[in-house]
Amino acid sequence: MKKFGTAAILCGGKSRRMGFDKSEIMIDDKLLIEHIAETLEEVFEEVIFITDDVRKYEHLKYPVYEDILPEKGPMGGIFTALNYAFSEFVFVTACDMPIVHSDFIRHMMKLIEKPEEGAASWKNGYIETLYAFYSKSMIERIELLLSREQFKLLDLIQSSKMHLIEEEEVLELCGDVDVFINLNKKNDLALLKEIFGGITISWRSRRL
Repeated sequence: MKKFGTAAILCGGKSRRMGFDKSEIMIDDKLLIEHIAETLEEVFEEVIFITDDVRKYEHLKYPVYEDILPEKGPMGGIFTALNYAFSEFVFVTACDMPIVHSDFIRHMMKLIEKPEEGAASWKNGYIETLYAFYSKSMIERIELLLSREQFKLLDLIQSSKMHLIEEEEVLELCGDVDVFINLNKKNDLALLKEIFGGITISWRSRRL
């Protein structure tokens, strides 16, 4: 089995604060998740989508997998991704995390050495649980946590051998680019114009 090769985009979440499904944000005439996936293809052989409804993405070229254990949050999505990925380690991001920093991702790969099971980063005193690598060796552990109704990814990370990247190292590699930005509210959509330049942002046919 290859050590690296698969990236997974989690397309779930209730999007309550946004007011609509964040996975359906459009940049010009293309879904934001397609932009994310295309950039990830510069690093990974395979990009997969994890969702609660495969019908939403059947028209795209990327493999789409429905949650094996539905309604389990990001940990359930990671569980599904690890089960379907062809590589030992899977890079996991989300449909509302628009920045893909290829050089930083490659750097994360270089940091993972046996017996480590993945890599995540510190930011402002907290561990960023997404934009991280997870290993197939965690599958049984995740299943156990979910069976106990423990849904916090931090619990998984703390019970695993993860390489934790110091914030200073992230800043050195990424500079002013905050790779952990995510879109929670409509006001956050203005960030997309900073990231992608002069664009039209919409949700389905609705102009935002």
